[in-house]
Amino acid sequence: MGSFGSVFALAIVGMVIIISFGSLAKVITSYEIFISEARQDPCSKPSIISGYITNSTTCFVNITLNGSRSIPISKIQLTDVFVAYRSVEGTIFTRLEYGPGWSIIRILTGAHEGELVNPINLMKRTGLWDPGETLELKLFLPSPSVSSEWYFLIVLPDGGSCSWIFLNCITG
Repeated sequence: MGSFGSVFALAIVGMVIIISFGSLAKVITSYEIFISEARQDPCSKPSIISGYITNSTTCFVNITLNGSRSIPISKIQLTDVFVAYRSVEGTIFTRLEYGPGWSIIRILTGAHEGELVNPINLMKRTGLWDPGETLELKLFLPSPSVSSEWYFLIVLPDGGSCSWIFLNCITG
């Protein structure tokens, strides 16, 4: 009977080892998932495609979102938009407020107006600005510009940013 007790004890020890390895594997997998999420870049990556001045107080800028993160349109109003330009008062560097200072005119996917994934409804403030989509912004300058050269900087709510210096960008 001594051998039956040894076999039973060995079986119990084997089960404990298997359960321990299973728990350890789960902890390691959870840790790897945590580390991979922590390594992701928390900032989105916008890029300026084009921009132009239509008259002395109105500018347009097209910005494409790159990377893998979408931004809820409800958070877009938290975006900081800065412009620097020359007016009759001298050089002006100012932050434009969402609404009176700048607004979204349209959304482009590639060269086409509109979108298919997470459509944006500006009136209801729903939808997502997804990677690959371009927002066309209309900027309202507080003082008339006397130059075709101007600087634009945008900082998104998650810290992603881009800037551009536009030269000779006046159109009709």
